[in-house]
Amino acid sequence: MKISRRGFFGLTGSVAALGWLGAPSASAAPGAPVPPPPVPIPDLPPATGPSPLNFASPPLRRFVTDLPRLPTSAAAVTLTARSSIHTYHPDLPPTTVLGYHDGVLGPTLEAHHGVPTTVSFVNSIDVNPLGYAVDLTMHGATEEDRTNPRTTVHLHGAPSRPDSDGHPMITWRRGGVQNNHYANGQEAATLWYHDHAMANTRLNVQAGLAGFYLLRDEFDTGRADNPLGLPAGEFEVPIMVQDRMFNADGTLQPRLARFQPPGYNQGGQFGDVAVVNGVAWPRMPVRRTLYRIRLVQASNSRTYRFAFSNGMRFTVIGGDQGLLDASVDTDHIVMTSGERADLLVDFSALAPGESVTLVNTALNSSGNAVLAVPALPEIMRFDADQAAAAPVPIPERLRGGPGLPPAIAPATTDGVTRTRIMTFLARFDLNRTAAVLPLEGTINNLPFLTDDVDVARAGTTEIWHIVNTFPFEHPVHLHLARFRVLGRQKLWTAGYMAASLPPLEEGIRWAPDPSPFLIGERTLPAAWEAGWKDTALVESDAVLTLLVHWPSVADLDFDPDAPIPVPADAEGHHGTDQEIRGYTWHCHNLEHQDHDMMQPIRVHG
Repeated sequence: MKISRRGFFGLTGSVAALGWLGAPSASAAPGAPVPPPPVPIPDLPPATGPSPLNFASPPLRRFVTDLPRLPTSAAAVTLTARSSIHTYHPDLPPTTVLGYHDGVLGPTLEAHHGVPTTVSFVNSIDVNPLGYAVDLTMHGATEEDRTNPRTTVHLHGAPSRPDSDGHPMITWRRGGVQNNHYANGQEAATLWYHDHAMANTRLNVQAGLAGFYLLRDEFDTGRADNPLGLPAGEFEVPIMVQDRMFNADGTLQPRLARFQPPGYNQGGQFGDVAVVNGVAWPRMPVRRTLYRIRLVQASNSRTYRFAFSNGMRFTVIGGDQGLLDASVDTDHIVMTSGERADLLVDFSALAPGESVTLVNTALNSSGNAVLAVPALPEIMRFDADQAAAAPVPIPERLRGGPGLPPAIAPATTDGVTRTRIMTFLARFDLNRTAAVLPLEGTINNLPFLTDDVDVARAGTTEIWHIVNTFPFEHPVHLHLARFRVLGRQKLWTAGYMAASLPPLEEGIRWAPDPSPFLIGERTLPAAWEAGWKDTALVESDAVLTLLVHWPSVADLDFDPDAPIPVPADAEGHHGTDQEIRGYTWHCHNLEHQDHDMMQPIRVHG
């Protein structure tokens, strides 16, 4: 007996998530057999963590390894994705990882405004350290991915031309070369590059395929004499924060729940070890002066609330798309997966030899609390040296004055409003020994491979209401576009769902107006969210409202709707005979993105 897929929403979300973590992916045909993987599946380690339901890393000493400075390279370069051996912590054995050089992650690429570059990404991966975790029931995933994984690279935050954006349906296997051309026409900003292969993004990024891309301009030169007076050289530090779970043999543990069958997707990857620049719980010796921290929040699923253990304040000068108008003095900043922050941290108030820890004070959402997602309270430690303090002035005004970039212009809308519903589908399958309840993330009740594709007009600005009907957070990322956060408002989810029942079948657009079910007042964006962004947090049971701007063809200097050719050394799989066009926007919880909370959008000139 087969029971068809149907919507499963509302207040049962936390209970449903248990089945989502512990059952096969919803993309498989009901009862379809899953081929046994040729890669051996590691034995389950004994339960040692705070929850017997979940995996836990072995005990590790904290702050015993210095923070590595990732190598820097000009952006016109060839990067090779490869397998190599890396040690995350001295208490862990070395293990196989992926990176865009020998070791985990990739070099920090530096580009300059108005100077186009070509970055060639070569796939030379010979060992896939997480190959056994490939979910063969997800669209695009194949047995070959276990030993010869597909890759594609997306420059996160850049308005790239269609054939250089890292479309998830065009990928390269071993021996393939992806040539991405970047115009670098935007202002100085902290960008990052990472894998974006359909169905396997979560595994490729977790294994190490990510790196910094710093864009400079005449105001933010990266040199000590920059017009803004920002720290440079050794006092500018790119920091990539990720959370990871480890087995006792040093290998990565890609699963959270012990009851989840191996080889199937899960609802989120939440590690219990903080990994910064590829090292677990590092320390960083600092002088007692001002530092610029270029922070990329590159965890698969977790949202952080960063602060310092002594409560000291710091300054936010920029976000995803560059500098703010004015500096923001704060004692914390909330960052979800994919977001970037440009921080000034003054260590001059520390006593000689004093240490301070970067901590995470975020609390679990109600859904994550049910799943016993492990806390991650400490990230890394900063150790002040013995030298005399050297105070450095912090610029208050960053835009809109003499010698400064222009102020951020007010944005107006062109009258287009879109409602986006982020939720999950469930499937019951009575062909197996027991009914299963896996969940598939969708947007507006549509899968990624839909023919019901939205169309935007280049050069226009729209209002988006992004509705989250579950007790789990969603980080949202838009390709090509940039946006301003207008605010967030809580949602009476039960009433919203009861008033307009979703269609019984996936593939029928469903996007009812949430406004009658909003609770309280809309909260304004945090001060550090005042600039242009490309990634933002959708809180649980809430609506995020954005002002989304699609750049004009004149600004882009290319056709954003041009067909994307599949190179001879690449493969394209899209389930239809249609041309591959357009861009994607999606949840940046990489487990959600892989299955299936991602939508195409075409942008016409």
